[in-house]
Amino acid sequence: KGLSVLDVGTGSGILSIIAAKLGAKEVWGIDIDGVAVENARENVEKNHVPDIVKIRKGSIGDLHKKFNVVVANIDLKSLRRMRRPLLNHLKNEGWLILSGILEKEEEILREHYLKTGLLRWIKVAQEGEWVCLTFKRKKER
Repeated sequence: KGLSVLDVGTGSGILSIIAAKLGAKEVWGIDIDGVAVENARENVEKNHVPDIVKIRKGSIGDLHKKFNVVVANIDLKSLRRMRRPLLNHLKNEGWLILSGILEKEEEILREHYLKTGLLRWIKVAQEGEWVCLTFKRKKER
């Protein structure tokens, strides 16, 4: 409750909508796919959260803001490539949640993010062959 959330690769907007309904004060969804952006905007309206959720077309590099929570439900290749931009938008002691990852890719991606030295490993959740990784950004001194 009361946190800011960035949903990278928002797709249908479902994670943005859920964040708003769980009490986030501000949610930004971003996607490079124009059709996904229009679909997400429609879903935000249908779920009565346009005052909280803002959907934008573009890449994460277009944003100049930090968030308490950053979620990304995208493929392994994109998650590996976007490590630095995702971390750049994560506030001190913020939560990073990565999903869209196959079980066989989990260790590779977890280590890729941990080797930055900026994150603490929290947990992995799994449903079938899919996993979700949760990290917390370490407190900067």
